[in-house]
Amino acid sequence: MFNAAVIGLGKIGLQFDIPRKAMPQSHALAYHLNPDINLVAGVGVRQEQGDRLAEVAPEAKFYLDLGEMLSRHRLDIVSICTPPHVRLDLLRSVMEGSDAPVIFLEKPVANTTREAEAIVALAGRHNRTVLVNLSRRWSYGAVRVREAIRSGRYGRLKTVHLKYTRGISNTGSHLFDLVRFIAGPVESVQVLRRVPTRLDALDDPTYSFAFTLEGGEATGYAEGFDDRDYVLFELDLFLEKGRIEIRQGGDQIRFYCVEEHPVQQGLTQLALQEEETRLSGRSSSIANAVAHLVEVLQGRSKPISTLEDGIYPLYAAEALRRSNAAGGSLELIAKGGSQS
Repeated sequence: MFNAAVIGLGKIGLQFDIPRKAMPQSHALAYHLNPDINLVAGVGVRQEQGDRLAEVAPEAKFYLDLGEMLSRHRLDIVSICTPPHVRLDLLRSVMEGSDAPVIFLEKPVANTTREAEAIVALAGRHNRTVLVNLSRRWSYGAVRVREAIRSGRYGRLKTVHLKYTRGISNTGSHLFDLVRFIAGPVESVQVLRRVPTRLDALDDPTYSFAFTLEGGEATGYAEGFDDRDYVLFELDLFLEKGRIEIRQGGDQIRFYCVEEHPVQQGLTQLALQEEETRLSGRSSSIANAVAHLVEVLQGRSKPISTLEDGIYPLYAAEALRRSNAAGGSLELIAKGGSQS
């Protein structure tokens, strides 16, 4: 059995499972339900968080003081679910105060690329494995789409269309990582216009922009929408011999193949080949992530969402800000992270 602790008992740390869900949505419940893990502790900032923790995982001891928790428990996994502006100092405290070999970090990794690079250096000095919760990497649908593209059965990827809301740092962290995970890294971006949203007040702009994938063979267009109307996260991937759609935030995927056009001789058209819906009901992404952490600790798997992967969206957001500031210039994304 492996011992785990959760630092930060807000939404993703705990509160998404208050009231209790059918499948875990938070770190705390995912650890509590995993048969290979003992959730031994949680660290929060208010006593009522401890009361909530007792409802979800009565075996876990609640602490208001991080140092006290680290001194009292031998840990194998530490989840950090705090706001990003405190991550660097918090990670330093955890690595200096605990021998936990695996740290599971919520996104975004940090507020700036400079802070993120300092975190990389810190993890290297302390020889720790840091995984980032880029949650769509744990989803069944994303894995299916990745395998379909990599198999080559639909031919070469040519164009990607994205539709999203809620900022280049918020949703953008998932947007850029999902494209990178299933199709390859975005190499350059060019802002076309800014779209007003609720997140403007948090300095997280939403842009419509053009982009190219690494190698220049595939191009794309991302269209931003106003989240005051509704939230949106969709991808269309157009390949030589088919099309793949990701809808409803990843809850639905459609695969299209090419068939002869019934009227126009010598031409082809797209035909729906397969559709899968309600994918979120099949499994919990956070439960899948925790199961993967166990495999990493057991030496049976290499991390599929590394610290370098988590930093890549920060470089992409930084390039978009540069492009917007320069009136829509073409900007290259700095090399950060390695494609998994």
